Amino acid sequence: MDGNECRELVNEYSKAVVKLCGILMKILSVNLGLEEDYLQNAFGGDDIGACLRVNYYPKCPQPDLTLGISPHSDPGGMTILLPDDDVSGLQVRKGEHWVTVEPIPDALIVNLGDQIQVISNAIYKSVEHRVIVNSIKERVSLAYFYNPRGDLLIEPAKKLVSKDRPASYSAMTFDQYRLFIRKSGLWGKSQVESLKCSQ
Repeated sequence: MDGNECRELVNEYSKAVVKLCGILMKILSVNLGLEEDYLQNAFGGDDIGACLRVNYYPKCPQPDLTLGISPHSDPGGMTILLPDDDVSGLQVRKGEHWVTVEPIPDALIVNLGDQIQVISNAIYKSVEHRVIVNSIKERVSLAYFYNPRGDLLIEPAKKLVSKDRPASYSAMTFDQYRLFIRKSGLWGKSQVESLKCSQ
């Protein structure tokens, strides 16, 4: 495959993933009791931030001594992951334990990020996850990040805030949050939890 063919394939894949994310945003909005287009509008409508990242994890002779990526939740809105069909590596935290997500051929993995947690006033939770490495095989995954526009204030939806359930987070732009993450590093879900308002 030459460079042009690769670009065309990536462009086609990106368009399909953006369409899927738009559908998921509608479903999530309706499930929260909001207008169908609420989350999409909160992200900037059609002017959202999105990027594709290819992750390569070489095989490691001592996988118990390292991680591919340390524990974190994604700072953005939603991550669509196309995992390697042959090698598992993604783990999600369930309580005090890490659970390996076994890849299913032709299936995508959807992780909700911190911005969805904020807008939903913590009704939806971002997924804490990490990546382990393999001693025998290398691993490749494609992560598509679907994020709000950087300059928009992200805050709990007014309809999800009440006297019984006050706003858990103060308003902050996604650009401000990304800067905060870069300065503090990946530390599980401590970043989003540290932003909680005192009740």
